[in-house]
Amino acid sequence: MLGFEITPTQRVIAVTCVMSLGAGLFGADTGSIGSITTMPKFEEQFGVLTPLLQGIVVAIILVPSAVTGIMAGSVSDKLSRKRTISLGAFIFAIGSAISAGSPTLACLLVGRCVAGTGEGLFLGCTGVYLCEISPKHIRGKCMLIFQLFTTGAIAAAFFICYGTVNIYTSLSWRFPFALQTLTALILTVLAPMMPYSPRWLMSKGRRDEAEKVLDLLLGTNDPADRKELLATGAGVIVGSKRAAFLEIWSKGVRGRTALGAFLNVFQQLAGIDFVLFFAPLLFSQAGLDAQTSSFLASGVTGLVLTAMTICGYFYIDRIGRRPLFIGGGIAVSCTLYVIGAMYASGAAHTSVGKWVVIAFIELFALAFSGSWSMTVRLYSSEIQPSRTRAAATGFGQGVNQLANFIVALTAPEFLARSAYGPYFLYGAFTTFATFVAYIYMFETKGHSLETIDKTFEDSPYAIKWPAIFRTGQHANELRARKNSRSNSQQLPGETREEFRAHLSEIELKAIQEEMSN
Repeated sequence: MLGFEITPTQRVIAVTCVMSLGAGLFGADTGSIGSITTMPKFEEQFGVLTPLLQGIVVAIILVPSAVTGIMAGSVSDKLSRKRTISLGAFIFAIGSAISAGSPTLACLLVGRCVAGTGEGLFLGCTGVYLCEISPKHIRGKCMLIFQLFTTGAIAAAFFICYGTVNIYTSLSWRFPFALQTLTALILTVLAPMMPYSPRWLMSKGRRDEAEKVLDLLLGTNDPADRKELLATGAGVIVGSKRAAFLEIWSKGVRGRTALGAFLNVFQQLAGIDFVLFFAPLLFSQAGLDAQTSSFLASGVTGLVLTAMTICGYFYIDRIGRRPLFIGGGIAVSCTLYVIGAMYASGAAHTSVGKWVVIAFIELFALAFSGSWSMTVRLYSSEIQPSRTRAAATGFGQGVNQLANFIVALTAPEFLARSAYGPYFLYGAFTTFATFVAYIYMFETKGHSLETIDKTFEDSPYAIKWPAIFRTGQHANELRARKNSRSNSQQLPGETREEFRAHLSEIELKAIQEEMSN
């Protein structure tokens, strides 16, 4: 009808872009709300907010988002991924409309709570949906598009607020909310038009429909991916919400759930939304003009995030999840320690020190967006088996939002009491999470979801335990695994080198020590 045909890969990318509008909604709110609370017309209507009240206005959206995020997996197992995304977008649109028309601060808080209810639903299952429709060779890129919509919306929101701050009516702060309402309504309409997840269709016994969806997403020349996608979910019928929640803590899965939740929590405790929510405040503290310059610098930060995410499109499926997380963690923690040291020593208040702080805030944003922001959501979805992927990913998103709420609520008050304390605290959290990831993270790059599942199943506790916690019996299990699989039971499509890459140096050392004894 359009005079040309698109390839299956192009179709997957197009679907990803539509569903990623939800990420844009999240990014738009993240990039605008901190700026909105400092606008002159906002303060004229609601008064100058105390640090605590500012934290409440910013963070209140995250409480219902966390609750519905935890429920999103179970809801999407019942309604389907795409319908849950549409429902969440519609609820978000209602909340944003209430916020845009708020006559009182109480009404604004109600609107943000309603918006958060919808936000948790679409954020909690969009990652699962994209993971389940994407062939393994572009899965990382599809999740990166999702992240690109987030960072692009953050940058756009900063500049929109920069452009509206000097409007001499309340439209200056109402317009960003109105724009979010319109975007959410577009997603509400478009999401149901997208294809179902083939894995969800298989879980419902709708094989013929799943085959047709795979024709659209894979074409007819990819029998390996097709076979694995059709095998996954066959005979898996999702039960109650309570049963789904209990399943993510069952034996063989609980370790993956805990690992994914841990990564989601510490992604926020690295302080990224401390920077994004309160960027104008941070740049004002560093010495920039409270209105114009700090808003413009916030926009530049958004552009840095977007540019780094675009760069990540070319390397995320080459470097791998584990090296990106560990290397990014080291870089992020170093930037935080430097900023903290500048404030603690008083050097930040010199003419040169001010620009050093600003430069390291930008380096922080660059390091985080080039690593942790790309890997956490993708990795926590990849490591789950099909039967628990939606519920576990929703749970991870929920605890992510809870951690985000704590950071957003406490940051203004914390910053008012200590100029350097937040940076040292978030730096310590980042260092700790990097150390844990070094011990426990398997690499998932380039593997099908089924191969990843098998890899975790072959680990005695479905996570990678350090040698110090491993008894002789556990080492024997690992030795048996190594001998059996390396001789004749490698996974489908897995080379000997890929298999050996799954065993960390710690595991190999433990096996060798046991064998030598």
